[in-house]
Amino acid sequence: MVKYLDGVSFFANALIEICKSLSLEYKIDCEAKEEGYYAAHFYTFIETEIPTKNWGTEVKKISFEIQITTQLQEVIKKMLHKYYKDNRKKKYDTKKTAWQWNYKSKEFSTNYLGHILHYIEGMIMEIRDKNGGVKND
Repeated sequence: MVKYLDGVSFFANALIEICKSLSLEYKIDCEAKEEGYYAAHFYTFIETEIPTKNWGTEVKKISFEIQITTQLQEVIKKMLHKYYKDNRKKKYDTKKTAWQWNYKSKEFSTNYLGHILHYIEGMIMEIRDKNGGVKND
């Protein structure tokens, strides 16, 4: 978790440099979902020897994921986690009005809250940068 929106790329770039210095494979996906979810997913891969069922060992490539998000996005994620979890299990009625047009639906409030927060974080950084503020702290 980083403080500001630009901290996501700052931290991701630091992880990339570490992987390069260790000759580790890596991948990064910056996600922006319709539901208002914003995070970078950093993956690195290592080959390691693991035990097998017959007491031998084999070399396997294992991946590790680090989700990079801002403090504010993390707060929203914690607040809305139960909603997102319950909502993933539901099947959508394709004849139902799209959530973007139903301002009384749970989806409207929770999804747009994520988008608004992402916009506000960008505006905070813009104002900070115009005023010569400290970056990435």
